[in-house]
Amino acid sequence: MDYFPDRFIIGFIPGVSQERALEIIEHVGGLTLLSEIPALKVYTVSVSPALLNIKMTILSNFSGVDYVEYVGILSAQLTPNDPLFPQQWGLLKINSVRAWNVTRGSTLVNIAILDTGIQTNHPDLVDKIVLSQNFSASSTAEDLHGHGTHVAGIAAATTRNNLGVAGMAINPRLMNIKVLDDSGVGSFSDIAQGVIYATDNGAKVINMSLGGTLFSTTLQNAVQYAKNNGVLIVAAAGNNDSDTLFYPAAYPECLSVAALNRDDTKAAFSNYGSSWVDVAAPGIDILSTLPTYSNSTGLTNYGSLAGTSMAAPFVSGLAALMLSLEPNANTVQNAIETTTVPLAGTGSLYERGRINTYAALLNITQ
Repeated sequence: MDYFPDRFIIGFIPGVSQERALEIIEHVGGLTLLSEIPALKVYTVSVSPALLNIKMTILSNFSGVDYVEYVGILSAQLTPNDPLFPQQWGLLKINSVRAWNVTRGSTLVNIAILDTGIQTNHPDLVDKIVLSQNFSASSTAEDLHGHGTHVAGIAAATTRNNLGVAGMAINPRLMNIKVLDDSGVGSFSDIAQGVIYATDNGAKVINMSLGGTLFSTTLQNAVQYAKNNGVLIVAAAGNNDSDTLFYPAAYPECLSVAALNRDDTKAAFSNYGSSWVDVAAPGIDILSTLPTYSNSTGLTNYGSLAGTSMAAPFVSGLAALMLSLEPNANTVQNAIETTTVPLAGTGSLYERGRINTYAALLNITQ
């Protein structure tokens, strides 16, 4: 989008007084005056994105109105100054920079990372974490494994702070819900508790980069509880190079994510199957945050990992951005799915193609 979806400019002809211009704006209704340029008789107003074009059409028919136009974005493009951003090919592949011109999200939208925990004082994450809770067998909610910290950074590392990496969701916050222990293992009940807790504490998105092939009614019921309460649930499709159902991703309540190579082919390890894998996202050599101390990945501070675990948080970050503009999780999920880039394998390996962040955001602002 090359213009702001929630504002427009009204230009009045010479001779129209300020009083008359404001009367017209007030008469139309649903508009908030943002600024004016008296010398040009120009007024900028904000409006609900859903009403943007309707209100512009109404204003253009008023006597005294010279023109109505979009508020174009000329130099507002956010260019992350995070030093490792140029190496984050996944963010670039899915059109993130252009998407950030539409919205950078809201601090009121929380992404719950159900994983091995998050290093809560990581310099690139500390400002984003709103709560921590431990449901695992570990004695701490901190991440001693590394996986959860990496997932969290992909979704929402602090962006434009002259440090490390950029995250997909610039303004949304993170909830550290530890459901896997320090070896990366958790039970159905641990994860179900985490889903319920995240939902009850205000999560708008739940990311589960975890799973297995055994079906659990308990976990599905938890996921259904979250969905019934308006949460969008994203789950990794698994790394077995198989079409065997992998849970929770295969639950119909989840938005399941496969992993892609740089050339948009399926990552060799990624699970597949158009009957249950919904979309795909980058999942190879994904650079993100890692604990600043020794952990199971063998890497510290920042590093690259591969897996559908890395693909899923791209989708979660996108969902969080979208939910700042459109609060209905079903609408957001539908927009993510229907705006994907078609790939070889769409309809067989995955139901849809690769996520396109800009197109998805554009879809809900029109």
